[in-house]
Parts: sequence; C-alpha cells; structure tokens
Amino acid sequence: MRKERLAQFKKKLEEKHRQLVEGVGKTVLYAKGPEDDSTKDLGDQAATSYNREFLFELSNGDRRLLKEVGSALQKLEDGNFGDCERCGEAIAEKRLEALPFARYCIECQRAIEEEERTAAG
Repeated sequence: MRKERLAQFKKKLEEKHRQLVEGVGKTVLYAKGPEDDSTKDLGDQAATSYNREFLFELSNGDRRLLKEVGSALQKLEDGNFGDCERCGEAIAEKRLEALPFARYCIECQRAIEEEERTAAG
C-alpha cells in the first residue's frame, strides 16, 4: 500500500481514537456522577439506574472498539496494516475505507460470523 494511502488511514484511525477516548471519558464521568436519590421517586431512580447501566454497556463496546483502533494503529507502525489476521491476505482497500480497523478480509469475516452462528444455534 502506498505511503500516502497509509497516511490517510492513520489520520482516520487517530481521529476515531480521539473520539472514542473522549466518549468513553464522558460516559465514565456521567456514570460516576453524584447520586442524590433522596428527592427522586422510585420511577426516577429506576430510570437513572437503567441509563447508567445502558451507558456502561455502551462504554464497554466503545472500549472494545478503542482497543481495535489501537491495534490497527500499532499495525501501521509495525508495517502489517491491512493484512487479514486469519488468512494473511490483503484486506480490500474499500473495506478498510469503510472500517479502517478491520481485522479480517471480507471472506474470513463471513466465515467467522458463520462459525459464531453455528456455535450459538
């Protein structure tokens, strides 16, 4: 892959990384916010609890995504960005354009998803 193209992917990944770090930080701050439930009725307390739980789960997804973005940035540094982790073939640039932190080529991704469906079903 050309240096200019790699630089574009690096810029996209760094921006995504920044957004995720910012988002996870805000979610953590909200989740740790003061809990003055003394003036809330039971319904309000339940809604607050649900919102915090929802944001925590969302934050877990963001953390996973943050790890994947970090891994892609490391691959850029190591010189193996864009290689499928399963088969070793190059991941299509169109796929990387849509998902710059993709770990697998489309064929391997489909196979993995099918294996997961089979195991779950």
